[in-house]
Amino acid sequence: MTISEMAQELRFDRATVYRWVRAGNGPTAFKSPGGRIRIHRSDFIEWACTNGFPIKGGR
Repeated sequence: MTISEMAQELRFDRATVYRWVRAGNGPTAFKSPGGRIRIHRSDFIEWACTNGFPIKGGR
């Protein structure tokens, strides 16, 4: 998923989500071959549940 998708689902500003990821406080992220930051949906769900964020498809 993209940073924008993550921000939309959490209802946070994109800049906030970028800060979390850059600081290592967000879910595990990687760069796509095109150089864009991406997050595996499963990593996002695990991180969101661990940190108390209600999300679709969460536990």
